[in-house]
Amino acid sequence: MRILGIDVGTASIKAVEFDSAFGRYEIHDYYEQPVAPDADLIMALSHLMATLPKQPDRVAIALKTGQVTFRNMKLPTRDRKSIQAGVGFELDDDLPFALENAAYDYSILSQSKQGTELHVAATLRSHLEGTINAWKTAGIDPDLITTESWAYRTLMNRVLSRAQQENPVILVHIGHEHTIMYVHWNGTPIIAREIGWGGRDMTEAIAKKYNLAMVDAERAKIDHGFVVSQGQQNNITTEQAEFSESLLAMLQTLIVELRQVELTCKSITHLNVSEIYLAGGSALLPGLPKVLEESIGAPVRPLQALSSIATSGVTYSEQTDASFVLAAALGLCMVGPERSQALNFRKGLFGKLGVQREFNLETLRRPLLYVGAIAGCLTLSLAVQSATYQSKLKDLDSQLEHNMKTFFGSISNSAVHSYLSNPSGLRKAMDRQLNQQRDTAKLAALNPHSPLDYLQTLSATVPSTLVTDLMEYHVGSAPGPYKPDSDSSAALTFVVSSPQAAEQLTSTLTGRLGLKRDKMEEMGAGANKQWKLTFTGKAVFEAGH
Repeated sequence: MRILGIDVGTASIKAVEFDSAFGRYEIHDYYEQPVAPDADLIMALSHLMATLPKQPDRVAIALKTGQVTFRNMKLPTRDRKSIQAGVGFELDDDLPFALENAAYDYSILSQSKQGTELHVAATLRSHLEGTINAWKTAGIDPDLITTESWAYRTLMNRVLSRAQQENPVILVHIGHEHTIMYVHWNGTPIIAREIGWGGRDMTEAIAKKYNLAMVDAERAKIDHGFVVSQGQQNNITTEQAEFSESLLAMLQTLIVELRQVELTCKSITHLNVSEIYLAGGSALLPGLPKVLEESIGAPVRPLQALSSIATSGVTYSEQTDASFVLAAALGLCMVGPERSQALNFRKGLFGKLGVQREFNLETLRRPLLYVGAIAGCLTLSLAVQSATYQSKLKDLDSQLEHNMKTFFGSISNSAVHSYLSNPSGLRKAMDRQLNQQRDTAKLAALNPHSPLDYLQTLSATVPSTLVTDLMEYHVGSAPGPYKPDSDSSAALTFVVSSPQAAEQLTSTLTGRLGLKRDKMEEMGAGANKQWKLTFTGKAVFEAGH
């Protein structure tokens, strides 16, 4: 978004353009349109807007300080409706004109448990209406109409740290025909005073002193102008001293007014002014800061407005920094975190019509195009994916239908479609079919383990070094159809020739086949003596299990 702050002066119109996006901003460019002494400001403003590379999205302007009155007030409430009613009530007694003839706005400076601190500014409705109509004549419908005080307040809050604002500071903006003296303290406007004195008065002093035309006198002021204090005039020539004295005489008006502002500030804040900042083209007059510093007793320095707020680190010339202070300050009112709190007279009766519509159609036009392109690509991608998935699902349905007919045998197409639409029913039907096939297999199959299989297991289990005779062998039942509850018991009788063989056989059969030795008997006598062992238990057809 491009935001343009415009400062309409008597000698030139200055504008500073900001690029703002996602809460960040950067100075894009600055412009100046000279205004001839008898030229129409509206025509000059129209010419400036016509020469811009691109028309701005938002425009910010300020009412002149002489047309506005403001005050800071505290209300013992934090409720917005109560605040709005309280502001109107307080202004009704303070304004030098009737409240129904006033246009006003306020901004909340701070809130606490005790209440709300506000900055309130008011002007005549006729002034505001005339300003809006004049700008519309130039083809501009401003989005922000604020005060010069609020613009300077926004700038000083960006330029100065909190520590630098603990004591009041004064901004002296010297224009061509008018000078603004603004007092800033702890983020709050304290005083704003406009005097009918400016750089033109110093130019007239030079023209009168040396009998020059105003154009030549202005050039002499810019190229060779300077002032020195009374204590330093001994170090310059007589001609230089005369030149300086002619300017010093004109500066007395500024010095007297500045002293008056300083005294008023001290009466309000009970603090001394810590610094004075100079702005405006004539503020670059060599020696001026030193003269004012000696006269007021406070440090004086130029305000480097654009260089201080440039987020890219760009440093601007002294002339640019001094001349575009108000235009930059107005642009700042519409960027950054405080833009929603900006004091703005374009509300209510004087609200800008169609702001939301212009915002939607113009400001969001490019983002909406991007969103539309992304949505189109996403829709195309979803369509391709849907077609691919539909093709795969069709193939899977055909394969599943074929497998179902193979599994179930004779099955109708309607039954197939019913099963496809009801997966749980298909699962139950398959389970029933499988159970039937398992039962049929059990009835038709032979017993998988016969007594001969157990004899083979027994032969593999008994070591070949152990000599024994198998006298009795009873295992399971006779071969026939397989029954899960068929007998699998074993009863075996062995004859061995020694007790050691008997123990070895017992260890082997009980340990590996899980049999139990029921009894052990001695048979014969002498050299023919033998031992008979009987084992029983469940038949295990694999050794070691």
